[in-house]
Amino acid sequence: MNSQAPPPENLKSIINLFIHGKLLQALSETNQMLERFPNSVILYNLAGAVNAGLKNFDAAIESYEKALKIQPGYADAYYNMGIAYKNKGNLEAAIDCYNQALKIKPDYSAAYNNMANALEDKGDLETAIDFYNEALKIEPDYDEAMSNLLSLLTSFTPLKENPNLIVKVNEKIRKIDIKNVTSKIISDDWVINLFSKSEAYMNSFSLGLKTKLSQVYRHSSVDLNCSRHKSIFNQHNIIPKFCFGCYKVQVEPRSIMELIKLFIVFDQLELNENNTRKCMVELRPEISGFYKGLIYCSDLKEATKVAEHLDKIIRQSIGPGLTSRIKRGCSEYPIAFPDYKEINHSGIQLMNYNEDWEVIEEAHDRKNNIENRQVIRMSLSGLNLKDVLIIQKWIDYAKGIGDPTADLLSHDTIHYKEIYERAKVRLDSFHFSLN
Repeated sequence: MNSQAPPPENLKSIINLFIHGKLLQALSETNQMLERFPNSVILYNLAGAVNAGLKNFDAAIESYEKALKIQPGYADAYYNMGIAYKNKGNLEAAIDCYNQALKIKPDYSAAYNNMANALEDKGDLETAIDFYNEALKIEPDYDEAMSNLLSLLTSFTPLKENPNLIVKVNEKIRKIDIKNVTSKIISDDWVINLFSKSEAYMNSFSLGLKTKLSQVYRHSSVDLNCSRHKSIFNQHNIIPKFCFGCYKVQVEPRSIMELIKLFIVFDQLELNENNTRKCMVELRPEISGFYKGLIYCSDLKEATKVAEHLDKIIRQSIGPGLTSRIKRGCSEYPIAFPDYKEINHSGIQLMNYNEDWEVIEEAHDRKNNIENRQVIRMSLSGLNLKDVLIIQKWIDYAKGIGDPTADLLSHDTIHYKEIYERAKVRLDSFHFSLN
């Protein structure tokens, strides 16, 4: 048997198959190449990656172990094996693999980032922050590590001092008091001062961060598993069973100023079930509207109560003319199933779940290795750095659609050119007016 390295063109072919999602073909070609080159650590690593992509995590781990028998100092194999163990839910084994990778390659920023992820899942949040910090020391522009750290800081307050500038700025922004502000009308001047103070903190540390996100969440402790539901809809053109019991209380602010005020209301809003809520700018080309706030409810009765309570708070803190409405599930669903959006407040709904779809959902979950929803960490109330970065993006969107209240908040150059241009294009499809 030939133990030489496989030809580069063969490796390139397999990698291209992997990148384009042709995983079964990629696995077949990798296994054929391993018969010719049985001592190739690169091929075993590729076999592991392809098996992991196919959710065959045990087979992936076996491939990485074979690579490490041939080359014990292969840091990438330890790193990839850590990912496979984490996907299996074995956090201790994943952490051990990342530790091994870091012993071999101390400047492995991705291993620090993934170690932090595993520590988060384990609940060791203080140490997770330390590992994100190490990743960013090695690679200051590491977007994923920055994003992960920002997200962690929305649900956890570090107990010890941390030298990381993201942690420091977040701590300063967290100290801005927004409690009790919704007990009376929130003035435009108050919002302007809030945003100005937050931006000043970022600028004082020369923190030139950007975010890929455009939605601000306040999460409850229950994972709604929305990515799973949307994946089922997009792949199979069916509405998941869960979504037939999902109702949302929706508010459509008339300006960026009102959107920020609504965000403050949502942050301070006390509900019996601490429902997940979000504020956003609308970017989906097929969905109308510009600014939105949504509160997720588990049934129509709950949504009705939440809407009544919310409308009182909105009148008290934002003023008249802005009211909520109840909608069902995701806005994309009624495009394919128009009856889904019709809501009967006094009886059965016009469209209900098709039981024949259940077998499709089960097959989807098996194929994608989707387990039961897990409890997640609740968001902290109060302003944070991640919120401010997203609000910066909202303001650029507002400038793009010609919202004059955006100029009250910022006269600076555009931070997010892409969202500004998308907003300008959006005006060709939907009319914006400041009522």
